[in-house]
Amino acid sequence: MADWREIDRTRKDPEALRALAKRLLTLPNQEFTEWETAFLESISFDRGNDEFTTRQSEKLLQIRDDAEYISTFHGFSVKILLGGCYQARLDLSEADEAWIKEICGKHTTSIKRKHIGRLMHCARELNLIEHEMA
Repeated sequence: MADWREIDRTRKDPEALRALAKRLLTLPNQEFTEWETAFLESISFDRGNDEFTTRQSEKLLQIRDDAEYISTFHGFSVKILLGGCYQARLDLSEADEAWIKEICGKHTTSIKRKHIGRLMHCARELNLIEHEMA
């Protein structure tokens, strides 16, 4: 999830917000709701705003987080973290073990941005990364 600084920075940069909305609309294999599609289109074609609202910026970043795949996070390779978590999955809670098995069954080199927090949590639980890192 986007933090306050990113939300505030993007809301004050209308060109960046429009570019992000346009890029999200061109992502392949996305199943946006009707509302999300209409929202992205309205942002990408809105030329009247010098600044967007905090809520508009927050929602756009949430849509981004739900749609984009990432392969690195703060210098950590998602592929390596997934592999390590999968190998040690039996040391996780049942829910996290099932989640790791499900994720690794779908993707082995990248993960949706919205799931990175849970992956980092699992990696910390397994001591793959230090608790103070990321």
